[in-house]
Amino acid sequence: MLALHSRKVFQAHVLRPASRAVWNVSLPVLSGPGGSHTTKYNIVRPGKDNVEWDDFLLALPEKEHLASMSKEVPLFIRYLKVVTDKEGRPEAFTAFINRAKSGLVVESDVFITSEELLSVMWKNGYSDSERNAIQFTFPADYKFHYPELSVLFDIPEEETYKFCMRTRMEKSHIGELDFSKVKRQGFIRDHWLMFGVGLVIFKYFPFFNYYFGVKVFGTSMWCYTMWTGLNRWIATSCRRNEFMAAQKTANDVMDGEDKIVESMRRFANDAKCVDYLNTFKEDTEAKISTYREALAKKMKQDLTERALKQLQAIAAFEGNMGSAMQELVVTEAAASFKQQFPSDKAMQTKAFESAVKSLSGATTTATDCPVTSHFQSAFKSLEGVDLSKLKGNASGTLPERVAFAQQAKEAEFKSTFMVTPAEASEVKSLAAKAKSGEGYDFSKLPADAADRLDALYASINAKVGYAMPDLAPQAIPMTKDSAANAYIEKVNSQLANAAAQLKQARLTAFVSSF
Repeated sequence: MLALHSRKVFQAHVLRPASRAVWNVSLPVLSGPGGSHTTKYNIVRPGKDNVEWDDFLLALPEKEHLASMSKEVPLFIRYLKVVTDKEGRPEAFTAFINRAKSGLVVESDVFITSEELLSVMWKNGYSDSERNAIQFTFPADYKFHYPELSVLFDIPEEETYKFCMRTRMEKSHIGELDFSKVKRQGFIRDHWLMFGVGLVIFKYFPFFNYYFGVKVFGTSMWCYTMWTGLNRWIATSCRRNEFMAAQKTANDVMDGEDKIVESMRRFANDAKCVDYLNTFKEDTEAKISTYREALAKKMKQDLTERALKQLQAIAAFEGNMGSAMQELVVTEAAASFKQQFPSDKAMQTKAFESAVKSLSGATTTATDCPVTSHFQSAFKSLEGVDLSKLKGNASGTLPERVAFAQQAKEAEFKSTFMVTPAEASEVKSLAAKAKSGEGYDFSKLPADAADRLDALYASINAKVGYAMPDLAPQAIPMTKDSAANAYIEKVNSQLANAAAQLKQARLTAFVSSF
């Protein structure tokens, strides 16, 4: 008795089919898409829209009654490629690829498991290597549907479909059926057939008159028919909306969890802040000393590179000046000959006699040719002449012309690589304007004078090959926090004062050297 009573209590509380809640909050454990579905055998299955669960052995469904799904088969395609290449069936692989390109559409419960397939292969005499290939490639819970078995073992799909269905029926498998195909059709016909039969039967009973048969019974059947149709449509829409809302809620929950984890990762090292603050002063002092050392080395390196480039530029200028002087000697000698020959009768006579002598076949010497003798005399005139002391003349003798060109080059060299007296006097005049007691106050200079002093500072240092370090501090940008902005303004003012002091020291050292 106790066992019977316990069984009844268990069936009443555990095996009772779940019902839809109307007024209270709908929970995911209830029936519907995303919830659970209790079959007529009191067995719970996942709730899906337009899906009915039934025992294949009892229902004996047709192929069109089975629920279908789209299956992604990347692992099977890679294994099938190896098998078809080994067996020489590339056309079978190509056909399967075209079929499964957008997902392999199969009946969801027409399959055999990996264990069942290995058992069938063992019974049919497949080798250990072939069975091991299946076992080690696919997981134990992989489901081989009949199109996969057909292309894998080169068997017609009709045979593999029958084999899979027989296997599932032998297991009393409760599978998915398409509810729209297995449900009873024509509910309106059934309702009005019930109305007609009931009207014929009730008319022979007393007190069942025309008013009751047509008005009451007919109106009731019409309302029941309308309620049935509307209930199916509303239930389908509600289940679909509930499923979409559940999916959206699950997606939002997953996104929220990802954002929480991401936020937690940002603060993962916050516990180390106290340790960092304890050693902040020592670390800062060590880094400042290291920074100063690195800055001095960088300034030294920049100064060396700048001086080396300046020396290279001076050497290149001197080399170009030497080659230009050689070319100038030849050019000026030719120019003096062209200038002297039209007015010199002796040179013209000598040139005529040299031409006649060469035409007669006689040997001519350098003294006979006026051109050669002119160039020789011109070159001899440069021997022993100090061009630096000789006064240059652009239209004078050859030494005077060469001296003029050399002096012009020297002036160009001085203006390019040396501080000119005009620049020095200008610096002194600007320094006198900024003189304030024992030192200088460059803030008193007008804007144009201050800009001119900065330009002289840059140009003179560039002439002498001095690298000017760029140590201008950058201002910290403001934030949206007013408290932080007050601190930033204080720091920026200190940076501006430091920059002004640095500029004052630079210009003071600059003007003091003149």
